[in-house]
Amino acid sequence: MVNEIMDAVTRRLDELFGDGYEIYTDAVEQGLSEPCFFVSVLEPSRKPMLGRRSFQETGFCIQYIPEEAKPEKNRELNRAVDILFDGMEYIAMADGDLIRGTGRSYRIEDGVLNFFVSYNMFLVASAEVADAMEELKWKGDAGIGRKEKQ
Repeated sequence: MVNEIMDAVTRRLDELFGDGYEIYTDAVEQGLSEPCFFVSVLEPSRKPMLGRRSFQETGFCIQYIPEEAKPEKNRELNRAVDILFDGMEYIAMADGDLIRGTGRSYRIEDGVLNFFVSYNMFLVASAEVADAMEELKWKGDAGIGRKEKQ
């Protein structure tokens, strides 16, 4: 499920910012293309609930690195914050379901924007289906259809 949420987050970033921004989900050794986003998962958890239900919390850190040569870098970071706050409130899963982002916050450190958001949901495990008997063999008399003597 975490990968499906990650895919929805990256799709939404692409919708919000367009083709001019690279989106990375893995570490980049070299050849980083700015401006770009790094998307990483922060300590997902799953808590059992009543019955077959569980509650999954999936936190994300979306890092935005603007172009180094861009003038007014802080204004660019603030613009990205505004877009992320509004645009990442809801993401669409591949099946069309919407998930709401909670706990949205940000921090700017060393010219890099760190935007935090959690996508939490209830999950229902599929019911285990017992194997059906293929065949039943009966030996003996169950006493059906007999009359007792009096």
